[in-house]
Amino acid sequence: MHKAFIPCLVLTALAMSPDLTGAQGQDAGQSAGLVWNGSVEQKISGLMTVWAEAKFNFPFFDRRPGLNWDEKVKEYIPRVIAAHDLAGYYRVLAEFAALLKDGHTAVNPPGWPFPPGIDKPAVELQAIEGKFVVARVGDTAEVDAQHIGPGLEVLEIDGTPIAGYLAEHVLRYESRGTKQADESIELWHVLDGPKGSVTSLKVKDLQGATRTVTLTRDSTTRGGSTFQWRFIDWYTAQQPVDARMIGNGVLYIRLANFGDEKLVGEFEKVFDATRWRAVRGVIVDVRYNPGGDSDVAYAIVSHFIDRPVKAGIWRSPKYVPAHRGWNFKPEWEEGTTGAEFIRPRAGARYSGPLVILTGPATYSAAEDFIVPLHAAGRAVLVGEMTAGSTGNPLRVPLPGGGNFRVVTLDCRYPDGREFVGIGILPDVEVHPTQADVASGHDRVLARALDLSEAGKVPRLARVVGG
Repeated sequence: MHKAFIPCLVLTALAMSPDLTGAQGQDAGQSAGLVWNGSVEQKISGLMTVWAEAKFNFPFFDRRPGLNWDEKVKEYIPRVIAAHDLAGYYRVLAEFAALLKDGHTAVNPPGWPFPPGIDKPAVELQAIEGKFVVARVGDTAEVDAQHIGPGLEVLEIDGTPIAGYLAEHVLRYESRGTKQADESIELWHVLDGPKGSVTSLKVKDLQGATRTVTLTRDSTTRGGSTFQWRFIDWYTAQQPVDARMIGNGVLYIRLANFGDEKLVGEFEKVFDATRWRAVRGVIVDVRYNPGGDSDVAYAIVSHFIDRPVKAGIWRSPKYVPAHRGWNFKPEWEEGTTGAEFIRPRAGARYSGPLVILTGPATYSAAEDFIVPLHAAGRAVLVGEMTAGSTGNPLRVPLPGGGNFRVVTLDCRYPDGREFVGIGILPDVEVHPTQADVASGHDRVLARALDLSEAGKVPRLARVVGG
């Protein structure tokens, strides 16, 4: 993010903060060629920008054997020409880019990711046990009146089965590359629509009774705040580090994001104030951490190691025109995420039993945080498969004020294991249930706490240097 020469600086901030996307509508200062005029030439130019930037930068074409990128773009030329307005044009571009099925590759329309005039009800959904279940609700009169609460299953949206609605209205235009990421991060958009409009949901309770409810697309709560889904709430958290003792001598640490270097200072305050002799184990929660900057993530890693550990590795497409003319095989530039090794911090370090909680919204730099600790055998992962998306996206402007971001790196474990487009499988898989959500029981945390208290998490060492 702040050091262009260090790859895998995972720019999740670009996916979360509108002031970082450069996509807040048409900028008066943008070049004349990008000011929207709707001409055929301009429409084709934007499409070919997406095609060309992906062709030379996207590192995963080998995983898309059924996609002929050069042929596919021809199908979209008449479609962009036929687009009636800017919004329709961007829908076509987004659909084209979504064929790449990557979490750091997408067309972002003007105003993205919080376009003006678009909102959603104060309801958060979660994919659980093959269902889409209400996980959280905001404090609104409408939610109370409709008796919407955690554990309620959503069957249909506006008369369409929810899985089909998600595929047609959301994933058609942006896919995160894995089923679990699509059903957690992209699910955020499934109830979107014009602010103030009404959506109809067919729901089913735990007893099997079904009914239809209507909700207004307005995320404002009684107190005037905006209800946010957890991974957005974590990314914008004013206190990104939350630490407290739980159970019998276990320190729980929530790391909400890795979006700002200030997190390191906040974490060190908590870390250095901890009475480590009373700590039997540590649980780090990154289940809804959407990432940020891998440098920040690695700075946190340095507190949990007493010897250098290998950082993740990457490869990026390398294009030499002469080699193409000589029919060389595809070539790659290879390197490590920053330095080859992450070194222990100079001060106090904790090297006792360590558990990391994971989930399908563990994304981007949060996965970069996990990789070196997991690869070194330093941490036990408990929870669900992570999102499976990281990399260093290149962002290029498009006509009308939007942009195209395309991933440029194939990031892997130090030993070459792949996780992008797959996810990181936890050592101990634990899946929440619909009943858990309804009752407020955190099954994943409970399992991690049981392991920690029972001494079943390997103790690699002791607190070093303090």
